[in-house]
Amino acid sequence: MLSLSVCLALNSGFACADDYFDPAFIEVKGKKNAAVDLSAFSKTGSQAPGIYQSEVYVNGNYVDDKKIKYVIRDDRLSPVLSKSDLIEWGTEAAATPEFMALADNAEISDISKAIPDGKISFDFAQQRLDLSIPQQFIRKNAQGYVDPGSWDDGVNMLFVNYGYSGSESWHDAKSGSTNDAYLNLRSGINLGAWRLRNYSTWTDSPNNRSWNSINTYLNRDIKPLKSQLIVGDSHTPSDIFDSFAFRGAQIYSDDNMRPDSLRGYAPVVRGIAQSNAQVTIRQNGNIIWQSYVPPGPFAVDDLYPTSASGDLEVSVREADGTVRQFVQPFSSVPIMQREGQFKYSVTVGEYRSTGGAARKPSFIQSTGIYGMPWSSTIYGGTLLAKRYQAASLGLGKGLDDIGSISLDSTFAATDLRDETTRGASFRFQYSKDVALSGTTFTLAGYRYSTSGYYDFDEANGYYPGALSSGAHRDGYRDDAQEKADREIYNQWRYSHNKRSKAQVNINQTLKTYGSLYLSAYEQQFWGIGEKERSLNLGYNTSYASVNYSMNYTYANTPYYRKADRVLAFAVQVPFDAFMPRSWVNLSGSTSRRDSSSSLGISGTALADNQLAYNVQQGYTSHGQGASGSASLDYKAHFGEYQAGYNYTKDTRQVNYGATGGIVAHPYGVTFSQPLGDTLALVRAEGARHVNVQNNPGVYTDNAGYAIVPYVNPYHRNRLSLDIDSLNDKVDVLNNIQTVVPTQGALTVANFPTALGFKTMFTLTGTDIPFGASATIRNDDKSVPGIVDEKQRVYLGGVPERGEVVVRWDNGQCTAPYHIGQQSTAVINITAVCR
Repeated sequence: MLSLSVCLALNSGFACADDYFDPAFIEVKGKKNAAVDLSAFSKTGSQAPGIYQSEVYVNGNYVDDKKIKYVIRDDRLSPVLSKSDLIEWGTEAAATPEFMALADNAEISDISKAIPDGKISFDFAQQRLDLSIPQQFIRKNAQGYVDPGSWDDGVNMLFVNYGYSGSESWHDAKSGSTNDAYLNLRSGINLGAWRLRNYSTWTDSPNNRSWNSINTYLNRDIKPLKSQLIVGDSHTPSDIFDSFAFRGAQIYSDDNMRPDSLRGYAPVVRGIAQSNAQVTIRQNGNIIWQSYVPPGPFAVDDLYPTSASGDLEVSVREADGTVRQFVQPFSSVPIMQREGQFKYSVTVGEYRSTGGAARKPSFIQSTGIYGMPWSSTIYGGTLLAKRYQAASLGLGKGLDDIGSISLDSTFAATDLRDETTRGASFRFQYSKDVALSGTTFTLAGYRYSTSGYYDFDEANGYYPGALSSGAHRDGYRDDAQEKADREIYNQWRYSHNKRSKAQVNINQTLKTYGSLYLSAYEQQFWGIGEKERSLNLGYNTSYASVNYSMNYTYANTPYYRKADRVLAFAVQVPFDAFMPRSWVNLSGSTSRRDSSSSLGISGTALADNQLAYNVQQGYTSHGQGASGSASLDYKAHFGEYQAGYNYTKDTRQVNYGATGGIVAHPYGVTFSQPLGDTLALVRAEGARHVNVQNNPGVYTDNAGYAIVPYVNPYHRNRLSLDIDSLNDKVDVLNNIQTVVPTQGALTVANFPTALGFKTMFTLTGTDIPFGASATIRNDDKSVPGIVDEKQRVYLGGVPERGEVVVRWDNGQCTAPYHIGQQSTAVINITAVCR
């Protein structure tokens, strides 16, 4: 017996029979010898043929997510693929003679016959299709490559993106109330690949009511050149010359069209508010952001700059009317390019300034950046106008563990007051990201070697009337005084061309001990000894679920005689034991004028944390006394709304705001949260109030449409619907879609729906085998089902009246039905099938 067992064990590996499940082993309760049709499931790995949503991977890399038809081949599910599918997923069109000979729509039943050693594997449980294709037959594309043929220009649209903030203030019983309002509008029209855009603002205050159209331009991409074309008002690139506004035409290479692995910034504006304050950020004289912030440190990380550089002027108007101002330097400095990559721009037009420039000459500017071997990059450019000529040349170099640096020089000749001045500017830039220590270090230094150097802005914005001295006053400043100060300050800066500038930005993570950031810059001008300085320093940490932060800011300019210093701290303690998702906040700050402290509570409520609230009570020294504030922020699927109230010893204020978007498209009009540049339209007709996953607060409207406000252009974006939020009479046949929009497009993600009842049929009158398939006759939108052992089948998207068609291996039957007046989530119906 033992020898027989050993013999069987040694020879068991030679068994060649396939795995097989005999349906006769299934015993249907109450039905002896009942028929069972499991022909589609009887072999290992088998499933019912049909169309399945599949994630597609080629050699382990994700490439697509789409519906694919599967048929039974060799007792297994096999995908029905075409030559064009394989080419889209990266197969070389000329991979083999056999593959080349196939028509684009030719079905490939056996991939190994067209692609030697090609293999296909389908994991039904994961709905994952894996293709193994030898590397020699794969196009040599960079990681993250997306075929330009799949780029979608989207549908035609008209949109408006709005941001409104306003307030009503009472300073004392005699002066009455004052109103302040600000509105910014980004609007546009899409026609095919063309995009028309306008950016306008409206300001309404006691001393200033104005409408300002900041820029209008026409834009489209040029796919063969991987470039963008702009005609109208825009800004020149800032990587070589300082950016400035122009009206004309520009063509430039677009890094977004490159794969992620081949491409190489708006800043975070930080500050401290000592009360419920209005923060205003300007760039090139235009307001680009304005809102109200609670007491304590604030960080503005959602800017929409009008250009890629240009210092940001930040004004913090406290509740008592005191205004503090500082400058946040802003320039985008990545210059390095991969070997063989070329980045360019050509701009022709007229200089444009909103600051009352002395002259507006025509010009032509061209720049080029080319990636060289040995981790180096060469770059340069020219800028030519009637009274201004400049040329720049530079070199960037990667220094391995040390970081990367760039050195360049710019020479310029400028005609001012009928005389020509010549000068040179030398620039040094350094950047380093130390992953091991969590340090991100960026340093940029500018030094102008002669007083005769002017950049193009300075050359055209030169003010002959220099301000020799200023007597800036502390305390309350109304809008007119603040505007006058700003205009005089801008004149002062234009009257003193820059001599040197140094800038440093450091972000340091300290693992479990928190994080530290430092941002500082110093700028010196010709003709004056004082310097313009700014410093932001902060530390954040958390211990036992309690958050701590310490912040310091310093700002000084030669024009403003006194430096502004603010030191602040904040402690945030969870309050969940009493109120879910809430915090108790303690904060304090001190400056050269006064000190303040506050205590309050903040938190979120409602689904998806749609409602945020903040209530604070504070005290300020030097006779200011008690202060307080309360605010609400509600994020709906059709917009975001704010309301607040704050008071001090002498003032009372109510503030309010609203942001959102309105999009008109071929299917109607859809309201949205604030819009980004590139959008996706979710189209799931009849699926009301369904959440778009990974997009908080984004739900379909009553018609089944929603705007996803931010998608990545020229890249695959995977969108999915939360099927748990579907109502009783809607089924989504495919809840995952992939879109690849072009820049500025409104791409459509179609989610086919089955509108009707969710129904459980119990079929009688005929012995139906377990495993038979069931569908609704002449209704390709309903969801099919499989009959169980009790002759029940669940079908979705069922119309009120119709016929259920049941098919099995060698037979079929039909069951007429009528649902009638039933309102349960799942309708139960007994129908006779003959």
